[in-house]
Amino acid sequence: MAVTGDKAGEKAGEKGRSGERAVILAEGSDRLPAQTAEDWVTYADHAVVVTAVDEAAVEPDTADPDDPAGAAGPVMREVTLRVDKVLWSAENPAHSAPSSFRWDAYGWHQDEDGGRVEMSGANEPRIEPGHTYVMALQWEPPRCPPGDEPIPGQWRGLGDESTIPYDGQVLGKGEFEGETRTAEAARSAESGASGVSALDTEPEGEPEYVVLRDEYSGRSAEELAGKLKSTEPVAAAEESGAPGAAALAAADCE
Repeated sequence: MAVTGDKAGEKAGEKGRSGERAVILAEGSDRLPAQTAEDWVTYADHAVVVTAVDEAAVEPDTADPDDPAGAAGPVMREVTLRVDKVLWSAENPAHSAPSSFRWDAYGWHQDEDGGRVEMSGANEPRIEPGHTYVMALQWEPPRCPPGDEPIPGQWRGLGDESTIPYDGQVLGKGEFEGETRTAEAARSAESGASGVSALDTEPEGEPEYVVLRDEYSGRSAEELAGKLKSTEPVAAAEESGAPGAAALAAADCE
């Protein structure tokens, strides 16, 4: 299965939506830690406010025998995101913040008859035109895998919690898993999923932290920016997969 901006190794499951429709939710592991302010400032190059302005389906290539048109499986989208504001930047970002960029996103799951059902990553926004989000972005430089076509540099997310709905300048409000919800509904959903309130800490013996997306639900991006600016990155980041440790990346693909 193809990989979206912030996940890898997904598998799909279907989730009903109040009897009206269903959205296929793909679950998988995060690329990098994305739950805390420390995660964001350690692994991201920038935190930005973006608005999705356009999308296009990435249709199967009829000439590719491994991906024939009409085959069952995911159909991806390419979404154009406009950067409305840069909230925070790393001290030495790998790349300057963009004014706009393309984002690989789930589109639909296509069945054998050609019918399509909307598809989203689980526990994250689907990224739909007309909606606004806050994103932690990491620049992935061009890669030159031996024997394969060069892979252009691109902006990636960290994990499912590195994208936060931000409609109406309220964190948590907006599109999530293909549906629009209020900030209050976001807080309720997060609390219900964990069985604890967003401000509760981990059980005794576990590291104590508050999930950043939960903590700032209902608040402004400026408040989140203040948190990021006052947070220090983890010193050992490069050893655990920070941007500077991308061993397969190349400055240029010749």
